Amino acid sequence: MFKFDFTSSTVGGDHADNSENEKKAEADRMIAKIEERSITSAQSCKLLNVSASTSDKVKSCVHEHVEMHSSSIDGLHYILPQQTALSEKNTDLIPGVYEGGLKVWECSLDLCRFLAHVMDGTISTEADFRHVTEAVRRSIENGGSAFELGCGHGLPACLLLRESVRRHTKSVVVFSDFNDFVLRDVTIPNALLNVCGLYQQQGNDSVVDSSSQALLKQSIYAGGDWMGLSHKLSNNEVLLPVPLTENRAVDEQFDVLLASETTYTTESCQDTAYLMLKHLKVDIGVGLVATKRFYFGVGGGADAFAQAADKVSESSPSHGLRLVVRTIQSYDTGNANIRDLLEVRLVKK
Repeated sequence: MFKFDFTSSTVGGDHADNSENEKKAEADRMIAKIEERSITSAQSCKLLNVSASTSDKVKSCVHEHVEMHSSSIDGLHYILPQQTALSEKNTDLIPGVYEGGLKVWECSLDLCRFLAHVMDGTISTEADFRHVTEAVRRSIENGGSAFELGCGHGLPACLLLRESVRRHTKSVVVFSDFNDFVLRDVTIPNALLNVCGLYQQQGNDSVVDSSSQALLKQSIYAGGDWMGLSHKLSNNEVLLPVPLTENRAVDEQFDVLLASETTYTTESCQDTAYLMLKHLKVDIGVGLVATKRFYFGVGGGADAFAQAADKVSESSPSHGLRLVVRTIQSYDTGNANIRDLLEVRLVKK
């Protein structure tokens, strides 16, 4: 006797539902661990005092130009750090101890050149680049904001800070790095050096004092675990170090989030994706992740980050939002690891 048998499809449907539920549960567990870490690491997150970087230190810095290949944004400088016990060991990083901030990474320069082209108008404003162009330009206008994760030398964020100062606008740039000494010895002097260079071009008589004031009013330097900083931002605990009468909290959501070489392990991909989910402005904010396509042997890279973005988007704390990742630039010299620049947007599901 002929009969319909729906058993197979029902089982298949149940299996698909179970698989989706397992993925969501796994994503929730991952987010729960990250958020627990954010609470425990918040106390160790330190905001550095810009005024502690003396003018003599900036004046005595040995610096070099980073070639920007741009007609209107050029002359970006960086400091060559002094020899340290870490640099003498010739190590790129020691997980949980030193995260590579003394080195100028090539993906950071890729990101600088891209930002420069956006700001001087040589990046197309057609649909493919509309979101990133609008976000970058908004970040350097009044009320704009940018946040560089694992900044090290902080050159991309320095570029945005310098351009905002040049335009006399009131934006905020947050520099974050795992190591306090990197921020103290490299990042803050870099920011001062580049703003000083701008004021020198403008013929300012009090270059160092004006630069220091600009940094106090427009930048934050946070050392320690990113998740501790994330927790402080979410609780309005990150204040601009301007005079007490003007103290104001930095908003937890940003126009632009910058990340260069922060996706070198599976865990770092997840951390970067989580911060994009947590701190990008919905629909209008843009994350720019400059990464190697593969980090051989450690599980990171462009594809690993895209997978992490999908995973955090599946979690309950995503609150109906998801991260959309696409490659907008690739750099292939033919004799080295391919490098990618990824655009990340936070949109409604």
